[in-house]
Parts: sequence; C-alpha cells; structure tokens
Amino acid sequence: MFTPYFWLGAIVIFAGIEALTFNFTSIWFAVGAVAGFFACLAGLTPLWQFGIFTLVSALCLVLTRPLVKKLLARRSEPTNADRNLGRTVQVISPIRPGRAGRVRLDGVDWKAVSTSSFDPGDACTVIAFESTTLTVAPLEETHTADTHI
Repeated sequence: MFTPYFWLGAIVIFAGIEALTFNFTSIWFAVGAVAGFFACLAGLTPLWQFGIFTLVSALCLVLTRPLVKKLLARRSEPTNADRNLGRTVQVISPIRPGRAGRVRLDGVDWKAVSTSSFDPGDACTVIAFESTTLTVAPLEETHTADTHI
C-alpha cells in the first residue's frame, strides 16, 4: 500500500505547502513522512508506517510548535503615531459618518473619520489610526489620558 515513492511524494507535498504558507504547520507532517519513509524502507507494514508517521508528526507538532511560535512571535514596535491614541483633538472641519473631516493635533492638521458627527470646534478622542487618517470618537465614549489640542 505505502511505497517509498508514496512517502517521498508526501515529503515533497508537505514541504511544498510549508514553503508556500510559512505557518510552521505542514513542516511537522513532512518530518513525519520522513519517518514513514524510513519505516517503509525497514519493511514495516503499512499500518506501522502510518502509525509512525502519525506519532512523529504529532510529537513534532506538540513539542516544537509552542517554541517556534514564541520565537517567531511578531513583536509590535510602537511608532510615533501610537502616542496619539487616547489624545484629545479639536475638529477644524465637519466630520460625518462616511465622510472625512479634519482635526488638529499638536498644531498639525489630520484627516479624520468617525461613526459619529462632529462640527468645527468640537473636541474628540483619537481611538485608532491608519496611515495619515485618524479615527475619532466622542469624548464620553473613551477614557482620555491627557489633552493636547
């Protein structure tokens, strides 16, 4: 049932999937397929080959995946824009849901969007940002840390 060519094909397929995804899941099955390949060369029955493949794959996954995830965890580096979260800004042109307006923060004008409406002179809080656009919310919906208009 399982031939050395079957296991070589499985190794190539699992390694190929890993090369395309880089999510460190398929690689453990490729290692299990290597074990299945050697079990086949040793003359073990297909049931033993599959059992060894399953056991080695599961052990690799359970024993090394948490370590790999920890080592490859993306560390979020704060940017200067992160400092603007939670800050109070002053609206300088109307903001309407679905239509951007402008706000002033530290003397700099920013494009701003919101699910609420704001008129010039209103104060609101920065809750998110993307590129050069701030997302703002009413003051009472947020916990403001400090005011810098």
